[in-house]
Amino acid sequence: MGDYRDKSGSERVDAPEKIDLTNIMLDVYHGVKRLWWLFIGLIIICAVQSYFSVSTSYQSKYVASATVSVTSVGGMDYVNAQSAQQMAEVFPYILTSGVLKDVVAEDMGLDSMPGSIDVKADDGTNLLTISVSGNDPQMAYKTLKSVIKNYPKVAEFVLGETKLTILDETGIPTDTKRVEVIRGSYKRGALKGAIIGCVILLLYVLSRRTVKSRKDLKKNINLQDLGSIPYVRTKKRKKETFYNSVSLLNERISMSYLEAIRKLRIRIMKDVEKKEYQTLLVTSSIPGEGKTTLSANLAISIAQQGKKVLLVDCDLRNPSIAGVMNEQEPHPGLGSVLKKEVPLSEAITNVKLPKERTNENGSLHVIFGGAPDRENSLLIGSGRMRALIKDLKSKYDIIILDTAPSELLADAPLLGKYVDAALYVIRYDYTKLREIREGVESLALSGIDMLGYVFNGDNSSGGQGYGYGYRRYGNYGSYGSHYGSYGKYGAYGHYGKMEKGSTDKFGRVIKD
Repeated sequence: MGDYRDKSGSERVDAPEKIDLTNIMLDVYHGVKRLWWLFIGLIIICAVQSYFSVSTSYQSKYVASATVSVTSVGGMDYVNAQSAQQMAEVFPYILTSGVLKDVVAEDMGLDSMPGSIDVKADDGTNLLTISVSGNDPQMAYKTLKSVIKNYPKVAEFVLGETKLTILDETGIPTDTKRVEVIRGSYKRGALKGAIIGCVILLLYVLSRRTVKSRKDLKKNINLQDLGSIPYVRTKKRKKETFYNSVSLLNERISMSYLEAIRKLRIRIMKDVEKKEYQTLLVTSSIPGEGKTTLSANLAISIAQQGKKVLLVDCDLRNPSIAGVMNEQEPHPGLGSVLKKEVPLSEAITNVKLPKERTNENGSLHVIFGGAPDRENSLLIGSGRMRALIKDLKSKYDIIILDTAPSELLADAPLLGKYVDAALYVIRYDYTKLREIREGVESLALSGIDMLGYVFNGDNSSGGQGYGYGYRRYGNYGSYGSHYGSYGKYGAYGHYGKMEKGSTDKFGRVIKD
């Protein structure tokens, strides 16, 4: 099982991932659920921005208009169809001509006519609607009156003597469009915010492409499905921290979680006992998949069945088992043992298990990770580590090693050369298929026997919240970018910068 291949048995070649509409709709749902506040914020911000932009830059436009009839000085109206058509074609040119504008400007005592003129002729009649627009309502109305007054002088050269009779006029105008324009700015801004929100949601959906079912894994990963662990929610409280943890030692843990761990233990121990394995490596593709919590609970479950179990925190960059086990006292870590700073006996801690739920022959011991140290992690693949594992195998029935994510770091593949089998943890709707493939292949190349995978935090059946895991992976910050290139499975290359700071009693970095 160490040689990881595809279902056909040949070397796998990555194929384009098929589009699953169900998964896409789930991503959209989760995206809206997670980003709803961003949608509302964008709509409000864009609406307010549009309002202020329009209200500060908007210039009021006042339109004075009048409906007039055109008649000859002799009294004969232009009422026949031919004359009406002639008016419709000629009058607008006269009223908007430069000659009329000059006459109006002179009449008003100005250098140029303020505002602009617009003329509409009613087809088949001698009626015209003359409109004058400008920035000042009084000036717009005066300009209209001057246009009507002086029009006959200009039109006389084209149509003979005519006069305009006012039938209806607006008087001094008001800006009736201001409210409409500003109200429209709200709508346009809100629409703009909604569009931006949809673009962000689209990018979110395209970037997700995470595994959401065991069915997807079975199609793409040639590993045994060892089951799933349900989605569990824990509430953050200042007090009773332990009683809100996801641990088998927590009496408040749900029965569904207990049963899932029990089934996983049975399946793993069946293979372990059949093949006489003693060492089990637990890893995942990326930070945040809950492998440390699963490692601890699996170790507890096996110990309660009468086995002597040792749990080792091999994730020396971000040791987390102390926090999961609610260990209050600092202890020497694995790195100190490998560097021979402390004897092995001082680094091993006994964990008290509830007697009423534990076989009398069972026991659980832990080697914690100590303080985060990238230099210590160099020793994971060393001969000292191999010798330590060999020594520990003579003292324990089962040794469980919690390691760093295999897709990002070389620790797990290097350690895999000295360990019998591996359990791969995959978190529901969190890890991309590409990351899983690369992590599994990286680990399988070490020659380790891949027992299978467990689907962690499975919410497909309606569970509630997965309240543990790395979140931002504690002290790693950006896990990949801080460590440079590792080679793939051998040479470490350079590590980049390690996040620095003082440590708490669990050996975790406290940011300064």
